[in-house]
Amino acid sequence: MPYSNVDPRTFLSLRWKVFIYLVFALAMVHLIYGYYSYHSLKQDSAEERLELAERDFSVLEGLVATSYDRLLELSEIIPLVVDHNAKGAATPSAYIDALETLFPSLAINGSMDAIYFYDGAGELTTEQGIVVDFPSSVITKVIEEEEPVKFFHCFGQCLRFVAMPVTLVGNKTGVVVVGREMRDIILEFNRQTGRDIGLALQPSGSAAAARLWTLELKYLTKKAENTALLNRLVSEQSISLGGGAYEVNVEGRRYQVILKPPEGAASGRAFWILIEDHTRSYIDARDDLIQRLLVSGAGLFLAALFLLTVLRSPLSALARISALLPLLAKSAYEEIRLGIHSIKRSNLFEDELDLLKHSTLNLTEQLERLEQSLLERALHLSERSDQLEAERDFVTSLLDTAETIIMTLDHNGNIVTLNRFGLEALGLSADEVKLLSFFDLSHDKVGLDEHQRLMQRLFNKQETKVQVETAIRSKNGQMLQVSWLHSVLNIPDSEAQVLSIGLDFTERQQVEKQLVWIANHDPLTALPNRFMFNDEVARALKQHSGNKDIIAVLFCDLDSFKDVNDSLGHPVGDELLQQAAERIQSVICHDGLLARLGGDEFTVLLESRSSIQEIEDVATQLLKAFRESFFIDGYEIFSTLSIGIAMYPENATDVTTLVQYADVAMFDAKERGKNQLRFYHDERGSERYERFSLVNDLRRALEHDELKVYFQPQIDTRSGSVMGAEALLRWQHKELGMISPAKFIPLAEEQGLIIPIGEWVLREACKQGKILHDQGFYVRMGVNVAGQQIMHESLLSSVQRVISETGIDPKLVDLEVTESFLLRQPEITIPKLHKFRQMGMSLSMDDFGTGYSSLSYLKKLPLNTLKIDQSFVCDIGNDPEGEAIVKAIIVLAKSLGLGVLAEGVETTEQLAYLRAHGCHLIQGYYFSRPLPVEAFVDFVANQAVDVSAD
Repeated sequence: MPYSNVDPRTFLSLRWKVFIYLVFALAMVHLIYGYYSYHSLKQDSAEERLELAERDFSVLEGLVATSYDRLLELSEIIPLVVDHNAKGAATPSAYIDALETLFPSLAINGSMDAIYFYDGAGELTTEQGIVVDFPSSVITKVIEEEEPVKFFHCFGQCLRFVAMPVTLVGNKTGVVVVGREMRDIILEFNRQTGRDIGLALQPSGSAAAARLWTLELKYLTKKAENTALLNRLVSEQSISLGGGAYEVNVEGRRYQVILKPPEGAASGRAFWILIEDHTRSYIDARDDLIQRLLVSGAGLFLAALFLLTVLRSPLSALARISALLPLLAKSAYEEIRLGIHSIKRSNLFEDELDLLKHSTLNLTEQLERLEQSLLERALHLSERSDQLEAERDFVTSLLDTAETIIMTLDHNGNIVTLNRFGLEALGLSADEVKLLSFFDLSHDKVGLDEHQRLMQRLFNKQETKVQVETAIRSKNGQMLQVSWLHSVLNIPDSEAQVLSIGLDFTERQQVEKQLVWIANHDPLTALPNRFMFNDEVARALKQHSGNKDIIAVLFCDLDSFKDVNDSLGHPVGDELLQQAAERIQSVICHDGLLARLGGDEFTVLLESRSSIQEIEDVATQLLKAFRESFFIDGYEIFSTLSIGIAMYPENATDVTTLVQYADVAMFDAKERGKNQLRFYHDERGSERYERFSLVNDLRRALEHDELKVYFQPQIDTRSGSVMGAEALLRWQHKELGMISPAKFIPLAEEQGLIIPIGEWVLREACKQGKILHDQGFYVRMGVNVAGQQIMHESLLSSVQRVISETGIDPKLVDLEVTESFLLRQPEITIPKLHKFRQMGMSLSMDDFGTGYSSLSYLKKLPLNTLKIDQSFVCDIGNDPEGEAIVKAIIVLAKSLGLGVLAEGVETTEQLAYLRAHGCHLIQGYYFSRPLPVEAFVDFVANQAVDVSAD
């Protein structure tokens, strides 16, 4: 033995070790297999019997359920019989008579064994058949819930019952209870399954533990034989109150006995008993197991001998390879290769030993190469470490540079990391953060519970991301509005489980609030504007509807204001308007609402006035207040008021008419010399006659070809090209000349003419757009859609008809809608806008910021462009607040992914400001006035527009 001098242990060849271990292993496997087979066979047999028992119990339960259904059907017939006999007078006595008549025949044919009737007070009035004492709570439940109740009763007798509510005279509820013994179920079950079955009851009054020798055996099949079997069972085993499955041997035979309390029976009061003889199946399984063990044991022994013979040569080769492997530790690679090549094998096919030889050779070569590469890898490792450190520093720098709160949380919500911006925004230090969880931060309580609920779903992996907006207070007391995006991180073995990114949108929210304020107020005087005033008048009319209070609208107009504006300039005029507003407010104080409708027009709402004289007194005080002069920039200015008054309910009952009548009365005051007040009256003045005549002429304007469409170019200052044009309606009256749209368009809307006129304008614009497109010019035609058109049901069909008739590409049509009508009934307007977008047309919101727009609706609208009203553009260079509004609208449009176009651009300064802040679509006199068709075509064909601005 080569190792005898080193190791004194007795040497035993590997082949004999393999044989001994193999025989031992096979023997153990054989024994374990035998035990497992016996145990599995026994368990499978038990499970099979239990499954069979469960199936039999299912059959039994089905029989019980069917029996209940028959009882329920029978109980439902009884009220019909009573109603027929008593002719609708369902009294307790009628039920008693009917039950006494019906029961004998029903008992004879086996339909029932007991029947009871309880009156509306729950008192038993009659009982037929088997008498049992069941709980009164059943009767009470049926009367209260008026629903049938099925129940099982086992005290002395075992019956199944159905308690049925019946309607008695006087809207009272009685109860009919029908019952039947279990005998029919026992016999039917035995007939269907062939299994012995019985029902055992606890004797009445017995308080002993449940034992079969204390139970009364009812309905037991093969009673004599099975009684002895059950006595043997209880003498050997303890029976549980809950029943169970039991095995018993009697005279060399094996039986399974299953005890199960019937559903609805009290614990320990009754048991179903199922008995099965499974001796034959047990003997067959035992004999089969013995035969299998003998055959498998002989086979395993022969296999062990054969395997030892086969393994003799491979084990020898394995021994030689094992003697060579220790040379790897000495790096004797050449000696190992020579030893491996000396091992000769004569196998036809390669096997694992051949793979071991090849693997040993490969391992030798790899270890040799590994020694050579270790030094190189050690050098590269240092360089890689430096690179990883640089990458880590880059990521850290990136997170700290981002102006966003970025933090990671563990599975309990504790803060793991927080970037530098987050520390600064929340006013925290790095040490403080380590001790805080996300909800330890000073969150606003509004919406906090919902935020916590969503985060908990995230921690529980019920959601992968959560987005929520909330307010959080930093340590310096500032309340930040933050939009959070929480996402689950899938980083194995990392403490950080959730990534939370918070975007501070506090400044944007303030801008939105400012825009909402602007939509409802006059920017010059900070008074409510026309839209807010109309809403307040509508509220007052609704609030005082039906009472005797007088509501008045005072329409106030500054006399000679235009002269002041033209002679002294707009700044003086603006200051005059502000002082005039203050003077009016000082008169009405808090007893009325003052609003500026535009220009030099003010309106006052007076509510809850008891007399006309009281209203006249207020107007007189306003006239007196304006007798004193105004001092502005060294000028003494005299400006009086003309006041028109309309009252509810004397003059009008709706907002529009009331304001219009006050406007008419104001014109009447001006015509009578100004500086006075006039109440509205039904006599038509010259102004109303003029309006009436103008309305009639407007009706004939289309027929007489007096309406024209002018086009004002819209310039893209980046390319200098005409990207679009707004179609503007003009009226060339045959006698009065050119009439301002501000004068006739409101008349068209009042008279319902705006719908056919609007369709005509759309058709003319589409025709011109198609002509330009055919000439090679891609110009989008912008057409205003009035509020009445949006609300009209024919708008979609008329637009589709015009597009089809003119053949224009829908992409060349831009519908311009005003925000006031757009958001008045969003449930009607928004679906229509989506239809237009689906047709391929673009949408613009005209005069944005002048109405009472809702930013919450704005993000839902399918818009392409916001148009900045010229009232804001004209403030550029004159009013920093106006410039801020323009800038805010541009930022808002871009944040919503919308284009933005400025109207009314007239000066180089305005153009330069708009371009500097990212508004490149321009419309206004700076480039061109509205042009007739021929001049517009020449303008487009020129294309070379000077867009330079200082």
